[in-house]
Amino acid sequence: MKYAKMLGLLAVAAAALMAFAGTASATQVTSPSGTLYTGALTATNVGGLTLHGVADVTCNNSTVSGSIESHGASVTAKGKIGTGNLTFTNCNQHVKVLAEGSLEAHASGGAGGGTLTSSGAEVTVEFTTIFGNVHCVFGTSNTLVGNVTAATENGTHATLDIDSSPIPVKSGSFLCGSSAEWTGNYKVTSPTGLRLD
Repeated sequence: MKYAKMLGLLAVAAAALMAFAGTASATQVTSPSGTLYTGALTATNVGGLTLHGVADVTCNNSTVSGSIESHGASVTAKGKIGTGNLTFTNCNQHVKVLAEGSLEAHASGGAGGGTLTSSGAEVTVEFTTIFGNVHCVFGTSNTLVGNVTAATENGTHATLDIDSSPIPVKSGSFLCGSSAEWTGNYKVTSPTGLRLD
């Protein structure tokens, strides 16, 4: 009898934890504040973006855009980046996007901000060393790429701050190492007033 009661209590506790976990992971994108947003998102870099590795690769221009495919109760906000909608140009080394992948936002802190992860993105970088040309392919798989800061007002812009995010190496020379650190900043140009709630 005690055994049966313990099993019952464990089942109730497990159900409660699962319900809490489902609620905690919910993320909605709003713009303006309080209004669910399901349209396209576009962000442009502010200042240079740098991949710090065996050689620093800096790009002065980058854009990313895509649409929100899911968000709401018990799910996180996520969506695919459209083909050709992840760009890196005006770089000091050769950079080419092989796959755009998808992004997923996770609200945290209660101030409309959160974190952003990337999956399925692949970028190849070619640079010259004393050993000749080196190719490195960097890829993401649920990789934390930065922190989202909410827009302060409906007409202002949210930002993505990339602070030494480690991007794994998928293939290439041993000179590529196992990962490189990505730094930089993006501004969400559309929509304005974006928040993660």
